[in-house]
Amino acid sequence: MNIFKTNILSTALLAIVTATLSVSTTAQTNVYKSINKEGIVEYSDQPSKGSEEIKVKNPQSVTLPKGADVFKSSESDQGTDSNNTYQSIVITQPAHDSAFNSGSGQVSISSETSPSLNNNHSIQLVVDGTTYNSNKSGSFSLSNVDRGTHQVQVNVIDEAGKVLISSDMTTFTLHRTNVKKRPRKGS
Repeated sequence: MNIFKTNILSTALLAIVTATLSVSTTAQTNVYKSINKEGIVEYSDQPSKGSEEIKVKNPQSVTLPKGADVFKSSESDQGTDSNNTYQSIVITQPAHDSAFNSGSGQVSISSETSPSLNNNHSIQLVVDGTTYNSNKSGSFSLSNVDRGTHQVQVNVIDEAGKVLISSDMTTFTLHRTNVKKRPRKGS
């Protein structure tokens, strides 16, 4: 068995053991770690020759979503429903309350919607209260932004320009070098 498959199996086994352990948050279970002939680390709930016992206390549990929530019909995947209800839109870049240097004043802004953007909707950028362009990607590149603190927000808009949902305001501070000109000699 190749290393990749062994790692996947080891990870799956550890996930199963962890899921089994999460049934009772007060329970303590043993997990055994061993290294196979190929040097790959393996985990099991059964001891084997040369395995090392690992105590697992209060393992984290993960609740998996229902299949119906994960797999949508092809119509909703294509985004044909103009009344699509968005759960959220967030600005992923820049981080809120971040500060960074950009000598040219270049700022990249990225956003994500949940669920994904409907085909007949766009994401609109608002910087310091001024509405800028909109696009389908949710990524924007601004040039020559003045130094200082700025606020950005993104909106999902429909074909008529109606705002369907807005992100929280994200604040960032842009640092730009300020080079003073030296006076010429003899001036």
